[in-house]
Amino acid sequence: MEKLHSAPPRKVLLAEFNEITWRLVEPLCRRGKLPTFVDFCRNGAKGSPVATEVAPHLDPWIAWTTVYTGRPQEEHGVRFLEQPPETVTGPRVFDLAVEAGKTVGIYGSIMSWPPRADARGFWVPGTFSPGPETIPPELRPIQELNLSQTRGHTPLAANGRRVGLVRQALQLFQLGLKPTTVATAAAHLVRWRLQPYRKWEKVSLQPLVNLDFFERLYRRYRCDFATFHTNHAAHYMHRYWRAMDPTPFLTKPSAEEVRKYGPAVEYGYRVADQLLRRLWKLADAHTVVILASGLGQQPYVVEEFPEGRQVVRIRDIGQLIEICGIAGRGTPLSMMAPQWNLKIPDPADRGRAEQVLRTAWVGTPENPLFAFETVGDTLCLNVFTKGLKGIGPESPCVFPDAGDRRIPFGQFCAVQDATPKEGYHDPVGLVILRGAGIRRGAEIGECTNLDLAPTMLHLLGVPIPGHMKGRVLEEALEGPVRVAVPAAVGA
Repeated sequence: MEKLHSAPPRKVLLAEFNEITWRLVEPLCRRGKLPTFVDFCRNGAKGSPVATEVAPHLDPWIAWTTVYTGRPQEEHGVRFLEQPPETVTGPRVFDLAVEAGKTVGIYGSIMSWPPRADARGFWVPGTFSPGPETIPPELRPIQELNLSQTRGHTPLAANGRRVGLVRQALQLFQLGLKPTTVATAAAHLVRWRLQPYRKWEKVSLQPLVNLDFFERLYRRYRCDFATFHTNHAAHYMHRYWRAMDPTPFLTKPSAEEVRKYGPAVEYGYRVADQLLRRLWKLADAHTVVILASGLGQQPYVVEEFPEGRQVVRIRDIGQLIEICGIAGRGTPLSMMAPQWNLKIPDPADRGRAEQVLRTAWVGTPENPLFAFETVGDTLCLNVFTKGLKGIGPESPCVFPDAGDRRIPFGQFCAVQDATPKEGYHDPVGLVILRGAGIRRGAEIGECTNLDLAPTMLHLLGVPIPGHMKGRVLEEALEGPVRVAVPAAVGA
């Protein structure tokens, strides 16, 4: 069937601001803190995409894959961050754009590794990617920097990070790092010496640095479809929501917690406003900028954990690999704290590791030590924190299937964060479209995260695959929209 468009194909720039939510954007806009967001709402079309995922699958790596593929989780098959790419069912919007002959610029999108060798443009995968590969290859120093920063919470990453920054400095300036951004970072370093607790600001430096690189690449390639992803605001909400607004929480923060961390969430959103302003300046008269969050966040209020749930990390993943009996035969990759992925190619080794993890306990045999699952040749695991009530530093971590080995909990695990978990995932996300052919001031209302892929393909002039479950967000577009979908394309 022929597909008819109400307008010529447009370029699309997808600003992926992970987990930002109307519940914070709207009050901050009313207080004049987010002028670019206000401008986007006034001159664009806004809506509330509801993620189709439910717990335990309500996670950003799953919801964003739903956004990219237009498929629900039970079809695309994502269960954990950076699971083997061959186990994910696509295609994604950027795959379809490449196959339609469009130029693409992928920057930081979740689960976008490995980059496609046939892509015209640039491709810098997500910051938890298994490897530093990029397109073109000369962008590799950017990804090496990103991987060192996002994995900086692990002991294994610390030394490499310091050496890498020195080695990469000149290359990063050549790739687009601006002296003004370096000056901003230097000012932060001075402030952190005087106020060490404000090191939470460091999380916002990463997207500012990355936007320097993205701006240069985007101006060079002028891609038909581009993405830019940042997770900084999500981090602040997860860690510091209670200090910003104690009202919904069962345990109120101390005055000291409010003093130290109360500004963090608003700070993250103001940085997001700055990023959005710079991205909008890149758009020409034929471009639609789509700001989306994939899913949102809400206060973490659970009666079982009235003081919040602590983030517990494995101190030494090498020790756990040795306990599992797979030393030298398993590759660990740190993911979003506190998760680890273990790539174990040999099925027998993998089965042994699973047995050790499955039977390990802490405190008493009724308390499992780990939560984990396996997809393909990779295990994703973390400490089962829901069972740690009453567990102290001397409580034994016991590995019955590893010679009944015992390690005190305080030696095997660490609680390093200043605050507990204070925000968690909410299905209601955010979307604002602005630019060529978008209605000004339009209200989309409630939609789903399945609707974003067909809408982006429609704007690009790329056929919409019949397997996509969502719809084109017609209420955001000027003029009538007539779409006939060829069922066989991209299935």
